[in-house]
Amino acid sequence: MQLRVLLVLTLMAAGFAVSGQQLTRYSMPWLDIVQFNPAYAGLDNSLSVTGAYRAQWTGLEGSPTGQRLSAHLPIYFLNSGFGIEAERDELGARSLNSVSASYNYQLVRGANVFSFGVSARYLALGLDGSLLRTPEGAYPNEGVFIHNDDLLPTGNVNEGSLALGAGIYYQGNTFQGGVSAKNLNGPVLAFPGLDYTLGRQYHGYLAARFDVLTSWEVLPFAYAISDGTQTQLSGGASFRYQENIMAGAAYRTGDAASAEAIVLSGGFSLNDNITVHYAYDLTLSPLRTVQDGSHEITLKYNLRKRIGAGVPPPIIYYPRAKQ
Repeated sequence: MQLRVLLVLTLMAAGFAVSGQQLTRYSMPWLDIVQFNPAYAGLDNSLSVTGAYRAQWTGLEGSPTGQRLSAHLPIYFLNSGFGIEAERDELGARSLNSVSASYNYQLVRGANVFSFGVSARYLALGLDGSLLRTPEGAYPNEGVFIHNDDLLPTGNVNEGSLALGAGIYYQGNTFQGGVSAKNLNGPVLAFPGLDYTLGRQYHGYLAARFDVLTSWEVLPFAYAISDGTQTQLSGGASFRYQENIMAGAAYRTGDAASAEAIVLSGGFSLNDNITVHYAYDLTLSPLRTVQDGSHEITLKYNLRKRIGAGVPPPIIYYPRAKQ
């Protein structure tokens, strides 16, 4: 039964990400809100492209890494937005790849936008049996894997499934936020001897912008992810000077009752279209004794030009247009 044990342990790591958490625990999700809420697609008011790389728990063998890329833009003549995403998450012998598309319909009421979105995401979960070892196995030479379990693969095995999501979002001059859900259809990844169902995942996000002094802005936020049993909370604020230089801090829980990390972040504009952001996670959980923290870098591009014809976009003075 080694396959069941190893797959359960591996998939629990994946499931912790896709059930109660994000696919990868990105420290700055507010820089790419479309990753968890399809209703946000197009609300940067131009073509917006975001790439992120994350190395979690560095120094720990087999620690998770994640890469993601998203692009979304408004479709003014349809009063809507469209986005696409690709993501890869690696944890030891397990890899999780996904591609997705998002679409929403937007109601514009003066400076306020109400958006309703849906998404479809294809997930492919892979397990590399050559990286696994069993107590009863024999591994006499490099490239020779004898697990002594007929169910345990010696090479790569992959299974895929389609996951559906939906969300609503509000954007105004000072406040914005929304709620969304992933895996609404309960997609199943079927491996030999084990069917793994991806549980529903719920997201809630709220952010604001306030001017302070002459050239400063404060940007507080709160973010929650839950599978109905476990809830992860994040909260913090960023300060931005002249819409060019940003620094912030956040606190994140592993679940509602345990501390996980303090996130320190900073960023700046390379030019009118490109911003770069970096975050460091100072681990607070028991893992802090065996690893060196987590690192994340995000590069964001915004075209800042209207694409296509139709109803012009609302003028919303919200800072994320510069992030």
